[in-house]
Formats: sequence, structure tokens, C-alpha cells
Amino acid sequence: AKAKAKAPPAKAKAPPATITAAAAVRDVTFQQDGDDARVLIELSGPADAEMVSADGQRAELVIAGADLPDKLQRTLDTTRFEGAVRSVSTYRDPKRKGQIRVVVELAGDAAPRLEKVGNTLRWHFAGAATVARASKKAKPAQSIPSPVVGSYGTSSAPVTQKTVAQVSGRRKVYRGPTIDLDFKDADIHNLLRFLANVGRVSIVVPDDIKATVTVRLKKVPWDQALEVILESKDLWYRKEGNLYRVASRKVLDAEDQAEAERIKAAIQSEAPEAETFVLNYANAKEAQPKLEPLLSPKGKIEVDERTNQLIVNDIKSHRRRIIDLARRLDTQTPQIMIEARIVEARSTYLRDIGIQWGGRAAASADGGNATGLIFPNSVAVAGGGEDRQTPTAGVSSPSDFAVNLPAAVGSGAGGAIGVTLGSVGGNFNLSLRLSALEDAGSVRIISSPKITVLNNTQATISQGVSIPISVVSAQGTQTQFVPADLSLVVTPYVSQRDCSIAMDVEVTKNEPDFVNTGARGDPTILRKEAKTRILVADGETTVMGGITTRNTGVSYNKVPFFGDLPVVGWLFKRRRENDDRTELLVFITPKITNKAFLTCE
Repeated sequence: AKAKAKAPPAKAKAPPATITAAAAVRDVTFQQDGDDARVLIELSGPADAEMVSADGQRAELVIAGADLPDKLQRTLDTTRFEGAVRSVSTYRDPKRKGQIRVVVELAGDAAPRLEKVGNTLRWHFAGAATVARASKKAKPAQSIPSPVVGSYGTSSAPVTQKTVAQVSGRRKVYRGPTIDLDFKDADIHNLLRFLANVGRVSIVVPDDIKATVTVRLKKVPWDQALEVILESKDLWYRKEGNLYRVASRKVLDAEDQAEAERIKAAIQSEAPEAETFVLNYANAKEAQPKLEPLLSPKGKIEVDERTNQLIVNDIKSHRRRIIDLARRLDTQTPQIMIEARIVEARSTYLRDIGIQWGGRAAASADGGNATGLIFPNSVAVAGGGEDRQTPTAGVSSPSDFAVNLPAAVGSGAGGAIGVTLGSVGGNFNLSLRLSALEDAGSVRIISSPKITVLNNTQATISQGVSIPISVVSAQGTQTQFVPADLSLVVTPYVSQRDCSIAMDVEVTKNEPDFVNTGARGDPTILRKEAKTRILVADGETTVMGGITTRNTGVSYNKVPFFGDLPVVGWLFKRRRENDDRTELLVFITPKITNKAFLTCE
């Protein structure tokens, strides 16, 4: 394949004269479309633009009469497009006000072409993809640039970039602009001057440091490159503001040792003085053990419990550290109001339908209807299904019920109706009594214990009675009191990050049940308890737990065989249906009462 003809370098032209900035650069972008790479510069108004240099390594464009925002002073890395354009750097000309320079680093020869479309400048580089592939194939084994001069140093502007690297066994974040370095046997003084120019800092290097550096770095923050280069020569730096002072590690270690000796001598020569500090919220006695490790060998801490003061007797530097820590510890403890709501809902439903019927039939001489036989001369048939507890209201007496399956009706419950049919002489008698009961009800009970407590402190509130229970043992009958109460036990922990509240909560609601009693008539205890650890946001309500029970049933009392007959069977059976439901829910709501004193995100 024929090699592509090399485009002649454009002649450098004098930059346009300095003028007052009138237009602003809105954006600088890069686009790659096949073999055509282009840089788009969008302006807010008209401005003069001119290419001042172009060769096989770089091309430079000067825009006069425009201003560049700080955020657009940057370098765009375009190597991933595999075109002839490696990077695009934009920055203000420090020597000419109102003048902007756009520098394009090239991977090989390309023919630049500038066109204006409205307020947008389009800078084309034809044949970019072909040139890039050719440059990859013909890449030299190693390039050796001059020791100091580097194209990046003149065209790059700071780019905020975070790079996490491992340096000297510690984790560090680098935020300097990224650079490419490729030097062989470069003098370290010149290399550090180059890094100072890139980082816009001052670096001081003693004349007694002599070293050469061979380095090849790609896309490395300049401050990381500085540390790597210094470490490779057993050098390091001390930073004071924007000034970096470079020296050998031995010199720096000696300086550190001398400084430590100076501080130690100053401490030994300084006489301790007493200073008091009042704690407003923390307990001075409890804070004392936390502060004593900061004392110097000469110092001591005493506590005045009456005024809750710390008496710090030490040298000035240690007193300051101790009092600063005491001030940070002396913060208002979060106070939390915790409300628990125990909601009980009960619903009952009962339907009971019963029937009683029977009668008497007699044939005897007393009634005038004897059978006329010697035996049996008289015959009598009567129902025998009743007893003394049988309800007979509404029918004649004796009722002589043959089927005695009444519903549990009475005063204030259900209803019943009786019908009696009989003959004039009383020889025939028929009684029928229908009874029915339907009972429905609902109960809702809300118990709401509430308590206020300090952070990380247990609080308890309870209300109830103590039930005397008789206990029989070898020593005789003894009376023990069993508590049946409503109680709330809680220990809150407030998160300093988002003010959420973790709680160890125990809610108990026990009550006596006088319906179900023991052998000696002692009531049983209905226990409702919940114990858990939960995390709730400040002021929010959460369901701590709940129990739902449902008891349903249908029962029949009937006469065998006859009660199973269709339709007619209702004359021989009683139907009882019940549906009882119970629901228990426990809600918890914490609220920090002194949140204004906390620093939560």
C-alpha cells in the first residue's frame, strides 16, 4: 500500500492583536466520524479565530475577542477514538487578555481545516483514522524528549480528577491534572521544574541533590507522579501551602527528630499550670478517665463534683488538647419521647336456633274414650325429654316435650314463642316452642404508655394491679402476688448520622381473667407481650408486632336419624354458630425532643 503523502506544515502566523473579550466560549467538544475528526467550539457571539501553527505533532488555534470559563480550561483525552487527535487542550493566553488558545496533540500527520458556521468553529482533521492506524504500526520503541520541554506543560490546564493509588503503604486520593511522561536519563531538577509548571506550584530542590530519572507514565496525576519519582530516589517533600520543599529522607528524618527533641525539651522546661473547665452536660467524673491519656508526665486532672468542673493541671499544649476534647464530649445528650400504642379489637358473633315440641295423648275411662279392652283398657303417650331446668314459658304445663333442644334465650338475650294445642277433655295435648338468639358485638381497647428518656438509657413505665394467688406447698398455703399490669421498657440509641433511632423495646399488657379461674377461684392472667429491637426514623410510627386470632364453629344438637332428614330434620335438631375474632397491634413512635442540638445529615 502506498504511504499517504505528508501534508506540508502550515506556516506560523502572528497571533491577532489583543482585543477586549466580547464573546464567551459555551462549549468545546470532540467528534470522530470515520476518517474525519473535528473539534467543535461553540461561541456566544462573533470572534476572530486563526491557526497559528500546525505540524505532524500538534496544531494550535488562537481565538481573539472571546472569554473562556474556568470549567472549560481543560484537556480532553481522545485517544480512545483511535484517531490522529490524541488530546484537545483549551486555556486562556496568560500574556494576552481576551485571547484563547486551543492546542490539539496529533498522533501523526493530518490536514487541519477550519470553518465557521454561525457562532460555531469547526476544526477538521482529515484522514485521522488512517493516520492513527499507521502511527500504531510504526510506533518507535522509545521516544526520548528533551529533559524539560514537554508539549503538555504548555497546553494543559488543571482537570479535577480523583485517582486512588497505593503510596508508601497508605491509601491516598490524588486530584491533580493527569499527564503523560516519557523521559530517559532526565535531570531530576529539570523534571521537577516541569511538574511544578504542570501543577502550578513552587518546588524547591537543594543543589546537593544530583540524580537522573528514566520514567514512562501514562495518564497519571502530576502529584502522584511527583511522589513516585521522589520515592524512586529516596527523596520526599514537605508541603507548606503551595510550596513543596524536596530533600532526602535522611535529612527530613533528622529534621523530624530535631523537632521532636525540641518539643520534648520545651515540655520538660515548661511548668504546668492549672485551668478549669465547666461541663454543662457530661458528668465530670465520667469524663475524667477519657481525658487522662492526653496528659503529659507532669499533668493531672481533678474533678470538682459540686460544680461539675474539670481542673486540668498541665503544660499549655496538653491543656489545650484536653480541653478541646472535653468540649467535644460536652454535648447535649439526645432526649427521646417514646410512645407505644397497644390496640386491641375484638368482635363476636353468635347465632343459636332451637326447638322444643311434644305433647300427651290418652285413651281412658276418665276421659270417656276407653279402649273397650280388658288390657289395655287405657293408653297414654307423652313426651319425656324435659327436666327441671327445661324452659317451658309460653306453653301449657306440663309441656311433655319429646324434643327438648332450646336455644339459650332469656332476659336480654334472644326470643322464644310457644304454641299449645289441646282437646276439650284434655285427652290430647300438643306443645311447640321455638327459640332463637343472635348476638354480635365489637370492642376496641387502646392503651398508650408514653415515656421520655435520655439516649442509651433504659426507661420503664407501668400501671396495673397485683393479683393475690394462693399457693399450696409443704409449708402450707401461702399467698403470692402476681403483677397484671401495662408496662413499657425501652432503651433508645440515636444515630448521629441521620438521627434514626434504634430501640430495645419490651411492651407488656397483662390482665386478670375472672371468667376462667383456678381450683381455688384464683383468676388466670391474660398475657400479651412483645419484645424486639427495631430501627425507626425520628417522628415516624412503625408496627412493632401484632397477633390476630379467629375462632369459628358450627355445632348441632339433634335426635339421631330424624335430625338428618331433609327439611323435617329441623324439627329434631338445634343449630349453634359462632365467629369470634381478636386482633392485637403494637405501634411505636419515637421522637427526639432536642433535635436542634444535634448535627444529623
